[in-house]
Amino acid sequence: MDEQKQEAYEGTSKEELIIGSKIDRSVCGELVSLSPNKAEVFFTPTEAMICDEGVIHMGFVFNAAAFSALCAINKKNSIIIGSEVKFLAPIEYGYELLFQASTLQSEAKKCEVKVEGFLLDIKVFEGIFYVAIFDKKLFKLRLKEDKKS
Repeated sequence: MDEQKQEAYEGTSKEELIIGSKIDRSVCGELVSLSPNKAEVFFTPTEAMICDEGVIHMGFVFNAAAFSALCAINKKNSIIIGSEVKFLAPIEYGYELLFQASTLQSEAKKCEVKVEGFLLDIKVFEGIFYVAIFDKKLFKLRLKEDKKS
């Protein structure tokens, strides 16, 4: 699997990641390639992600795919608002995945991103993520201190 990771690194550009800078990469994968409207994320499941008999819970696979979709868009205030996904095979502990994301439509406030996940050369995930891009931060809460009378 190191060959797969090395091939992904070779395509890495100098574009800077705008979104997801504070996310725990052990949960969502490592960004290995970023270019306009495209991203590749290398995901290494951990032992804590096992749900049954050495099989990785698909929620973690989805999480890595979603992260790669947001990286492909790479715009501030981007939020996934929907998805259509297919899990094509279970993932056993000890295997690593490469997610390739590319935007199908990126010049609007609502974007579509195609994401495919591969274990070696086998496609194990495919999906379309719908991403909304807002002009301002969506959730800006101002909490006031409770005043005691």
